[in-house]
Amino acid sequence: MSIVTLNPQQSRRAALGLLIGALVLVVGAVALPVWLLHRHYDAALADAADRLDRYSRIAGARPVIAQQLEAMRAKETRKFFLRGGAPALSAAEAQEAVRSIVEGSGGRLITMQAPVSKDDGRYRLISVNVQLTATVQAARKILDGIENHAPYLFIDNLMIRSQVPSSFRPAPGAEPEMFLQFDVSGYSLTGQS
Repeated sequence: MSIVTLNPQQSRRAALGLLIGALVLVVGAVALPVWLLHRHYDAALADAADRLDRYSRIAGARPVIAQQLEAMRAKETRKFFLRGGAPALSAAEAQEAVRSIVEGSGGRLITMQAPVSKDDGRYRLISVNVQLTATVQAARKILDGIENHAPYLFIDNLMIRSQVPSSFRPAPGAEPEMFLQFDVSGYSLTGQS
């Protein structure tokens, strides 16, 4: 191994280069963590300011939301639900409403069954399976009467079948009857929160 000898000028340059390199390393070792820490706290401050701004907007909207909530309470929304209590009572109310609508619209009720109800938190879904016969105009009145009833009732799984052959010619002024099958659903409050 040979040692390189430097003249005094080269030696000074090498020492100066080593000094500058050491200073850059010391400054980098101090400045880089300070810069990273500063960037971390800037991001944390920006996040906190953004969160504070969102919370301030939410808190500012509180009087409007409270006013809307009071307006909803004043509308007595319970009238749009079936009677609470046992599921059988709610199903009986839905069945009675459908029965009166069908008979009042000129339809003929065949059968009505209340399958199992389903609880979902503070609401209970009550379904009633309905089968009936009616003319086109009576069917329109029945479906419209159910959809516009209070408490709110909803029609699902509607099936309409004609009961006459395709070659049937009705007498003037007479309408053929159709078979209708559908589910009527409504909600009741269970009292849970």
